[in-house]
Amino acid sequence: MTNSNSLLTALDKFNSDFKYISDKQQDLVAIKSALGAELTQADQFSGKQINEQHPLFKLAKQIKSSIYQGVSSWDAKLEEAAPMRALSEQFADRVILLVFGKVNAGKSSFCNYLTNLFAPEQIKRFCFEDGKVKYFNGAFAEGVTETTAQIQGVELGSNLVLLDSPGLHSIVDENGELTRRYTDSADAILWLTPSSSPGQVQELQDLKLELEKKKPLQPVITKSDVLVEDWCDEAQDLIQKVENKSAQVRQLQQEDVHSRVLALGGVEDLKEAVSVSVHAYKTRTATSDNALQEAGLQTLFERLVVIVNEANQYKVEKAKRQMINFLDGEVLHSLNENVLPQVQELKQLLEKTTHNLRQKQNVLSSQILDNVLCEVPLIVDKHMNNRDKEAISRELNQLIEDQISNTLTHELSGYVNNIQRVSGDLSSGSLGDFEDITIDVKKVTGRRASSIASSAGGLGGAAVGFAVGGPIGALIGGAIGSFGGNKLGERIFVEISTHKEPVGVSPEQVILTTSAAVRQQLPQLVERVFSDVQTSFTPLQQYADSIVIAVENCAAKTQALKV
Repeated sequence: MTNSNSLLTALDKFNSDFKYISDKQQDLVAIKSALGAELTQADQFSGKQINEQHPLFKLAKQIKSSIYQGVSSWDAKLEEAAPMRALSEQFADRVILLVFGKVNAGKSSFCNYLTNLFAPEQIKRFCFEDGKVKYFNGAFAEGVTETTAQIQGVELGSNLVLLDSPGLHSIVDENGELTRRYTDSADAILWLTPSSSPGQVQELQDLKLELEKKKPLQPVITKSDVLVEDWCDEAQDLIQKVENKSAQVRQLQQEDVHSRVLALGGVEDLKEAVSVSVHAYKTRTATSDNALQEAGLQTLFERLVVIVNEANQYKVEKAKRQMINFLDGEVLHSLNENVLPQVQELKQLLEKTTHNLRQKQNVLSSQILDNVLCEVPLIVDKHMNNRDKEAISRELNQLIEDQISNTLTHELSGYVNNIQRVSGDLSSGSLGDFEDITIDVKKVTGRRASSIASSAGGLGGAAVGFAVGGPIGALIGGAIGSFGGNKLGERIFVEISTHKEPVGVSPEQVILTTSAAVRQQLPQLVERVFSDVQTSFTPLQQYADSIVIAVENCAAKTQALKV
């Protein structure tokens, strides 16, 4: 080693004699496979009855597609992560420190600086080609442009591996994705952000994601320097030189980055950033004994001692943490972002559809009832003369069946492919009875006189009665006259009776009874059809519930791993 500092001392004392916890690939596959099986089983519902053009069917189909795409992508992600797992296994006995940050954050310069702390024989640079480590000679390229397009690293001594990565938010999307993939291979992370614009929004979001993985992480503000002009006596001219930013400016930037990360929420154990300038240190190292401290590097080395010790502890559970990160970051994240919102939309649409069908049922039931009731008097009148209630029953049942079928087929065909056909079951016995229309007819009856005198008196009275009231009056008058007959005359008794004479048939009672029976039965038949339509959507509700349960089960298993 060319220098002596706390970091190098800590690395010398680093205890690599621990049992490496092997890759939990099989556990990961088991959880993922169980989730895939539950999701696949859930979509085995029968949706044949649902109209393919209905939004519910289309949404369920879309959810299926999202799930299958998600499951396929998980397998692809696992395959892509194979080199990362191989790297973890290859350097299982060393601290793997990943330098992480946006493009031009000074990562390569920083890596070269740390590398130069070691003797040449302790330095072995490498890169990845086709997922394999390939060693090479030379330093990491430095510059103001995007210089790193692959994961490259360097073995430093026997206990440290330093990984340099392509920048996040790279002009080449694949580079940023490559960096994110390899963060899981690291035991600790140095998160670099330039002092010219420290902790931009996108950077902070990336930092938060890494902190959520519970991996040891140290934020570093790089290039914390300014270019100033000064008079050079030797050159007799103005020259430019690099100087450290003031301690006050550095402290303000460190506090600002820290507070804005905390403001994102959900962040724990965030270390305060360290502000450093490698270029200022190189410029002042020959003229200042405190150059290391002034450039912030001494403080950084002290922080890195903590990181190395934390990384040693992290390695013990690294494989489990990698599995948790995959389940959280790839599996559950994709489900929460892409699938569950669609499932929630499906549930809401089911609820809305159920509500609409309920309203539609009430409206259509009233409409069909009105149409049928208008026909009841006509049908009853048609069969009134024959008093044929069987014919009335048949015709009404057919009318009810046709009205329900025609109306609901038109209104509900957009929901389901086939509408249940129902039959009216109004029996003739439930229609009431026809009643006769009658008039009252009177009939007069009486007993004849038993003596001539009585007859003469009766005849006289009858004559008077006829003159007054016609035939009826004659009968009454005769009776009265009998009282005036001779003493031998007798009294005549007259009887008047009334009876009902049928003159027609009344349909009123049949119409009333039949209408009441229709009012009771028809809504029940309409309800039967709507209930059948609602039942067609039950599998979709079960499908949505099954997806939610499957995701909750996976989340519970993942949470159990964290304990």
